[in-house]
Amino acid sequence: MSGSDASKTMNTERIHELIRYILEEANQNEEGSFRELGPIHLLKYVYLADFYYASQNEGRTFTDIDWQFYHFGPWSRELHNELPNIIEIIGANTRIFESIYSKDSKRFSLSDDYRNDSPCSLPFSIVFRLRQDIRNFGSATNDLLHYVYTTPPMTNAVPGNLLNFNHAISPKKTASDMESVPQLSDREKKKRKQRILDIREKIAKKREESRKKRIRPVPPRYDEVFFYGTMELDREFEYQQIENHTGLLQVNQNAWSGDWRKDYELP
Repeated sequence: MSGSDASKTMNTERIHELIRYILEEANQNEEGSFRELGPIHLLKYVYLADFYYASQNEGRTFTDIDWQFYHFGPWSRELHNELPNIIEIIGANTRIFESIYSKDSKRFSLSDDYRNDSPCSLPFSIVFRLRQDIRNFGSATNDLLHYVYTTPPMTNAVPGNLLNFNHAISPKKTASDMESVPQLSDREKKKRKQRILDIREKIAKKREESRKKRIRPVPPRYDEVFFYGTMELDREFEYQQIENHTGLLQVNQNAWSGDWRKDYELP
């Protein structure tokens, strides 16, 4: 969804180029296992490309994919179904392996001698940030998903919704905002810098004084008295068995609308 409710046909040509770029960047990773990406990684990186593009283009996405909040994250059935065809056209390798997760048993990669003579024509707003993501996350699924789940199109949606990329638009400073910011003179900048240095020096001195005053605990003496004492303590402590329970846990759907989801510092 790119600022409107109208359904669009995804731009297959752009998606081919985008996935080729993602695999090429992954192939540069020094960690061999990070060079192989599964369908879930490719979909999430394509989503991030749309997110970055939308943030600089008034909520319009690069691929015209109708992203949906499905299960826990952004999803496109159309893109997922098209992936095998895209991988074949690109000429990437496919490795199939046994996995307890039926939807995560494939990995795609480029061979070491893969060559693409066509220059990259992806927008800079995508390339600059997506390259950093691929190098940081690679195929580390949990870290990648956590980052994706905290992006504004996701935190402003509930399960089943089409994602609205207007939430990706960065608020721009107006002329009045810029005028309200006080401009410091060179002398004031110098004083401010010196104050920061003085504060850092004071903090460093306090830390050093605290370190010197710190009492170092004496390690226990592991002798017969110690072991007999711990045995007696364990003997007096009554362990309570935790009973097994089965049931259905229901969460109120209003929980998805809470402002807490918009806190990017969530663990």
